[in-house]
Amino acid sequence: MTGQATPSILAIDTAAGACSAALFADGVVCRREWTAMARGHAEALMPMVVTVMAGHDYKQLDAIAVTVGPGAYTGLRIGLATARGLALAAQIPVIGVSSFKAVARGAREAGAPPAPMLIVLETKRADLYVQALDAGLAPASAPACLMPDAVAAAFPALWVEPVTIAGDAAARLRAAMAGEGRIVIAPGDGLADAAIVAAEAAENLQAAPVPRDAPLPRPLYLRPPDVSPPAADRHRLRGGTGP
Repeated sequence: MTGQATPSILAIDTAAGACSAALFADGVVCRREWTAMARGHAEALMPMVVTVMAGHDYKQLDAIAVTVGPGAYTGLRIGLATARGLALAAQIPVIGVSSFKAVARGAREAGAPPAPMLIVLETKRADLYVQALDAGLAPASAPACLMPDAVAAAFPALWVEPVTIAGDAAARLRAAMAGEGRIVIAPGDGLADAAIVAAEAAENLQAAPVPRDAPLPRPLYLRPPDVSPPAADRHRLRGGTGP
């Protein structure tokens, strides 16, 4: 760290249905750019970074923070590659923040009660990314990829009282679980925000300083990418030869 009372952090998020960048300095998020988008993160991200960093020297940053997923395969790669490149140029560490934690913290700041929470994120397929967090927003289960009708059985202890759920798949889960449990959808849009990522990373960095040469965070993939290899690659994977 640079000796500041609080760290300066540039945070970015491209993991799912939004693209954002934020600058945390002097103990607050002082600049933020956020736009909901299903695609186009690669083109939108760097202009956002330039805007939030205007007049601020990258070498005065203490770290770059980025969501590590789960999320869209391409979006995660964009965010992590950008974070790594910026951090390498500024010679500072990269701090990874779980998309589950970022969404949960955003919901809490939007008014969700201080109680255990179930985070459900879109996969853009039939299943959902799911993780339970305790009242302190620490993980209470391992991240999982589940079909909506399997969620109740996977988290039986949660349904004793009304369950707060957050995330961009919250409404889809509530519809699938009609009659199976009392569900309260947390306020907010259920999407991650770089401003939340920045604040989370700042707290983590103050609690446990990260060395400049710390290992880079890795993406959290809970399922294979929704792409198929080219025909030649499929042929080789099946044991064929030739080009």
